Amino acid sequence: MFAVRLRRLIDHQQRGASARRGRRDFTRSLKFALAAPVCLSASFTLLFSLIAPRRAAAQGDDHAAQIERAAALITVRRIPEAEQLLNGVLKSSPDDALALNLLGTVRAQQGRLDEAEALFTHALRVDRQFAGAHMNLAYLYLLKREPEKTVAELREVHRIAPDDADTSYKLAHLLLTLGRFDECVAFIADVRRTGQPPPALLAVLGDAYLKKGEAGRAEESYRLSLAAQADNADALLGMALVSRSEGDARSASAYLSRARALVADSPEMLYRFAVVALKLEQFEDARTSLERAVRLKPDEAAYLVALGAVWLKKPDLFESERVFRRALELQPDHAQAQMYLGYVLLKQKKYPEARGWLEKSARRDDAAPETFYYLGVIAQEQNEDERAVGLFGNAIRLLPSFANAHVALGALYLKQKNYARAREELEAGAKLNPDDSKAHYNLARLYALLKEPQRAQAEMAIVERLKSAGKPQAAEGDPGAPVGPP
Repeated sequence: MFAVRLRRLIDHQQRGASARRGRRDFTRSLKFALAAPVCLSASFTLLFSLIAPRRAAAQGDDHAAQIERAAALITVRRIPEAEQLLNGVLKSSPDDALALNLLGTVRAQQGRLDEAEALFTHALRVDRQFAGAHMNLAYLYLLKREPEKTVAELREVHRIAPDDADTSYKLAHLLLTLGRFDECVAFIADVRRTGQPPPALLAVLGDAYLKKGEAGRAEESYRLSLAAQADNADALLGMALVSRSEGDARSASAYLSRARALVADSPEMLYRFAVVALKLEQFEDARTSLERAVRLKPDEAAYLVALGAVWLKKPDLFESERVFRRALELQPDHAQAQMYLGYVLLKQKKYPEARGWLEKSARRDDAAPETFYYLGVIAQEQNEDERAVGLFGNAIRLLPSFANAHVALGALYLKQKNYARAREELEAGAKLNPDDSKAHYNLARLYALLKEPQRAQAEMAIVERLKSAGKPQAAEGDPGAPVGPP
């Protein structure tokens, strides 16, 4: 009797967690866990409930009742009592997979991630088909910043329950977030071969195609998603981006308006809406959406970082600084917030403090080219040219298409009379961004020094044309809005 009740409790919590939180909870954990630690209890409160091992039904009534009681205590956050019960169960049955999994959730909520991992792994040695423990490990590895292991665990859950739409979405979304676009497309193709994928998965497929630069296929996927679910906000936002890529501003705005009515009560969707609005240069839409997201979830640093990026577009350096500092109060090690605050201080010529924040960001995330670029700008302003050369070079190695970094490095080489390298970098920068008048101005200077007067005159003509068109000489340039969920 108790084993049956336990199974029902677990199944009930599984359905409730999936319906209420499901995809949004996972994508939120994914987005922030890859950047910085997140609230552990948010990720693990109900994860133990996904699927109980088959062997639980074979336990005695008293044993099952204790586990049921522990599960209920965890649900209402009475953690010490749940821990005491589970320790008692494991003392008599040290290989009880369900108890091990439950105790693992307790350890995860306590921030004792290594112990949680050991408990989940122990549970899986007992029962490799225990999908709940695999899913818990998937979340755990996100928190430990080991997303490749998360992929492996989600693949195990998918193997055990291939028809579970929520797991398919989580795996596809993670592959997309990791930039493994071809793998994401291939996985969804496999799902499609066994049946009709849900609208959310089709929207992810559209996102993957859009990231691959295949707007036509992206549009096809989004339309299929909308045919199955006309109010799918992700697909509508995707169609807005497709329309933007095709230069159809009117359609892009129309899709954004349709999505706007669907996101009012979800902080996560408000954030995603704002990211697309920012790309469409709908700054007021982006600002109001993010301000509402912050009101609904005031402790989410990423929403504040995005809001600060919107204020930069105004531009309002002082308001953006205030918002970025608030984000760092919530999450002091948020690398993107550190980078943005460093940029704002750089624009205010507060070089020592700007450098401090940017160096913190670089230590936290050494794969962000903008951080090294801004550090290079500061080094240049402080007459540390050799250091600036190295920093601009780092930015270019991380992002070869970073036009501003090529131009800045070329200008430094020109100053150092290294004309061959200056030519290489300045021509690369001008090719990547033909509207950068600073690149053309420096090329004009370079060609004059190289006794190529016709080319020098041609470059100055470009500078004058850009000036007449209202495109002034570029300065540092903005790092751009934070990247939202794909």
